[in-house]
Amino acid sequence: MRWLFGRGNTRAPWIVAVLVLINALLLRAIDPLEVSRLRDLAFDSYQRLKPRTYDPSVPVRIVDVDEEALAEYGQWPWPRTIIARLVDKLTEQGAVVIAFDVVFAEPDRSSISRMVRDLVAYTDPETVKKLAAAVQDNDQVLADAMAHSRVVLGFGFDLKGGQTPPKRQHGMAFAGDNPLQFLPEQQGTVKAIPILEAAAKGNGSVNTDLETVVIRRVPMLFRLAGQEGVFPALSIEAMRVAQGANSYVIKSSGANQEESFGTRSGIVAIKTGDLEVRTDARGRMILYDSGHRAERYVSAAAVLKGTAPAAKLDGQVVFVGTSAIGLKDTRSTPVDDAVPGVEVHAQLAEQMLTQDFLARPDFADGAEFLYLGLIGILLVVLLPRLSAGRMAVVAAIFIGVGLAVPWFAFSEYHLLFDPIYPPLTLAAIYVSGTAIAFMRTERERAAIRGAFGLYLSPDRVEQVARHPELLQLGGEQREITVMFTDVRGFTRISEQFDPHGLTRFMNRFLTPMTDLVLSHQGTIDKYMGDAIMAFWNAPLAVPGHAARGCDTALAMQEQLHRLNEELHAEAVAAGREHIPLAIGIGLNTGYASVGNFGSAQRLTYSCLGNDVNLASRLEGQCKTYRVGIVIGEKTRQQAEGYATLELDLVMLKGKTEPEHAHALLGGVAMAKTPAYQELVRRQTEFLAHYRAAAFAEALELIPGCQEAADALGWNQGYYEIMRARVDGLIDDSPPDWTGVYVAKEK
Repeated sequence: MRWLFGRGNTRAPWIVAVLVLINALLLRAIDPLEVSRLRDLAFDSYQRLKPRTYDPSVPVRIVDVDEEALAEYGQWPWPRTIIARLVDKLTEQGAVVIAFDVVFAEPDRSSISRMVRDLVAYTDPETVKKLAAAVQDNDQVLADAMAHSRVVLGFGFDLKGGQTPPKRQHGMAFAGDNPLQFLPEQQGTVKAIPILEAAAKGNGSVNTDLETVVIRRVPMLFRLAGQEGVFPALSIEAMRVAQGANSYVIKSSGANQEESFGTRSGIVAIKTGDLEVRTDARGRMILYDSGHRAERYVSAAAVLKGTAPAAKLDGQVVFVGTSAIGLKDTRSTPVDDAVPGVEVHAQLAEQMLTQDFLARPDFADGAEFLYLGLIGILLVVLLPRLSAGRMAVVAAIFIGVGLAVPWFAFSEYHLLFDPIYPPLTLAAIYVSGTAIAFMRTERERAAIRGAFGLYLSPDRVEQVARHPELLQLGGEQREITVMFTDVRGFTRISEQFDPHGLTRFMNRFLTPMTDLVLSHQGTIDKYMGDAIMAFWNAPLAVPGHAARGCDTALAMQEQLHRLNEELHAEAVAAGREHIPLAIGIGLNTGYASVGNFGSAQRLTYSCLGNDVNLASRLEGQCKTYRVGIVIGEKTRQQAEGYATLELDLVMLKGKTEPEHAHALLGGVAMAKTPAYQELVRRQTEFLAHYRAAAFAEALELIPGCQEAADALGWNQGYYEIMRARVDGLIDDSPPDWTGVYVAKEK
């Protein structure tokens, strides 16, 4: 592979990019089903981003056999007498047409005229004959109601269906190529019984998309094997009957004013009455989904009771269907995962009335192929000639155009162009070409890793591989916040474990603590047995680094509480003593030298300085004052608003000036509580007497301070320590008292 990845070779990006482009163009020319589905998913996303605007004034409504209607009139199927009443009610209230998304394929079994025939085995045949003649058949009742209205019945296509075609009450004409060659052919039908079919004004297919689960395109016309002519969909048949039209005119390639360039490109539009329906080449109308809208629906129960609003039925094209879950007539659409199937027909009817169609133009495939070819070649030519940065900008522009233009065409003109395949291919050309340069760079980095892997930690090796200029001693002065943590009583805890158990225990403690530092944008400097050293604001700037350090310290104490609960439960289960785990945390903010330190043989990224040492000393005072977190004065100033409490003025080991030591109690929310403010007031009063050498008065104030701390929920041993100290000072008051405590330990 030296010819491809060799140093100085400029052919590799060009060769790989050309191969990607050629294969992409071949795949697009074949256009397999997977590529088509990818386009459909993109078009679904468009509709979810910008669904069709629903206009309640469009005269299309759904009469819903919903849960309320089933509870009122019994389970489905209803007796045809109830259906007849529904037809009568809708007709009385001015429905223009009533289209049933239901197939009445069998006679009504609840009809009394049919039921009495079963009595022939128990009753005189002549009597049965008279009973049957005396009661009108339910199907006849419905047929009579339909005869006085304009009803479109539904039928379905099914491989197991019969060969007798549904009744057609329309003619057909076409302009251009014979449309039958483009329409989907079906093998069998399930249709309404003859008595109902004869009374209906039209018949329409209830089938929607026959090829996919998600309803995106619905055929408007079908063919039936062995039959001449076409069979319409329920939606377009309802529109024909509503207009009183008697035929369909189908415009195909080669028709007047329709460009086909000598090819049989398919169906263009279907016209019935004054409505022209734009379709794809196979006579399918693209569903422009508005999403489920409750305004479309009227409960069948309300219609039968006569309580339905007249305005929602008068002059409306009414589709009768069901949303009842138990009847399982649900469909997936681009916008909704589950909607009643009848809503698909209603939405298609709305689109026909508003002439709001989606279309994928005949030239779309050619335009996309041409764009992909031309821009792809341009990218291939530019790839070896431009720098990585400029090439990234050029590729981003071309990919952006490939995404923006299809969206503009959809949102402004309702045209569908592929926003996925061309940009994806252009991205693949760019990525594949630049990947060669990346691989070559990685080979160089691997050489650096091999050379320095024996001397540097893995993370520093990676940083050096990316930035070789870091391979030098020295650092920079910058303000940082430093943290030191230490486990209290670690020796006693470690005695409970063997070496392997102690390792697992420490990993269990250090892992979540490390995660907290990293999640708060901190840098782990080192682990020192059970201790952690970390800092903020280096190597990368961290705004509000003092507050980040405080947040981390508080989160560590909360995490420690949860860990202790787990360890206690495990100790009880194992039958051994549980020693609670406690940590001290010291935080300080100040300027330090940060960078690579060490020798020519080994480097480490760390921080050095007086304020770093001060953070370590403050951590040691956690043990002295029996508190969990001690912070320095600079940290307190920069983490303004946090709940802090001054503990003492301390002369730390190795320091020449005293330092104000503060306990960190909680965050900003705690600082706003009356309990915290009361504790601060009492503590301030206590420290004032303590520093003024009024030790007896200070001692009297300690119980009140402890009471305020308990009210706040601050658990510590600080006031116990101070009580003992002040009590000792009463007995042996130093003549040179300055209010500064001299630390005896680091």
